[in-house]
Amino acid sequence: MLVLITGSAGQIGQHLISNLKDKYKFRGLDVKPTPQIDDYVVASVTDREAVNHAARGTDAIIHLSNVGGEWEQALQSMIGTKNVFEAAQENEVNRVVFASRGGVHPRAFYPRSMTRTADLLTNTDTYYTTTKVFGEGLGDMFSSRYGIGVVSVRIGNFNKNRDQPDDPHHLSHEDCVRVFEAAMTADVNGRHERVFGVSDSNWPLYDIEHGRNAIGYNPKDKSVVPEDQIERA
Repeated sequence: MLVLITGSAGQIGQHLISNLKDKYKFRGLDVKPTPQIDDYVVASVTDREAVNHAARGTDAIIHLSNVGGEWEQALQSMIGTKNVFEAAQENEVNRVVFASRGGVHPRAFYPRSMTRTADLLTNTDTYYTTTKVFGEGLGDMFSSRYGIGVVSVRIGNFNKNRDQPDDPHHLSHEDCVRVFEAAMTADVNGRHERVFGVSDSNWPLYDIEHGRNAIGYNPKDKSVVPEDQIERA
């Protein structure tokens, strides 16, 4: 199985390659060289021709690349995401894993006493989050129109310097590998599934049961938050 990772030189891209390169073949695409592998393209996801070339012959795409920031940067990120989905369709790649974020349900609209579920209406309070809602929308479009299996992983907080979670928003190192491997290999039959990329927790801020049922993501690490710090309805 050959997997294209955009943003392959970033911390999550490098973490996935390091932990899965003995099981899968990886091709990287980033604006700088990708360590750990020889098969990579140095280019921006905004370069449609480069993305299309990188996608050729691949079985899945993990789209991590996002420049964030204000409107001009967000616009470039959305163009890049469009390029990735179009490259998947044109090259008959049957799986796209889109790196979304848990912040599509920001606390400005949803209190932390409320469990975020996969079907809860998304909302946005930053341009960066807007790029993630846009990407999930493209996932709906390309799965329904072209039958591409799409999994949007709504990542919480991943930190290469913090292995174990201590907050319901955290994603441990090993659970990061688990959720992305499940996302790229699960049989979703041309559907678009949204799952939360967080570890387990005694504070049910995110519905992780849906991820178990939809793609077989079973987090093994768990944050234990003191009872007096858990916000409840």
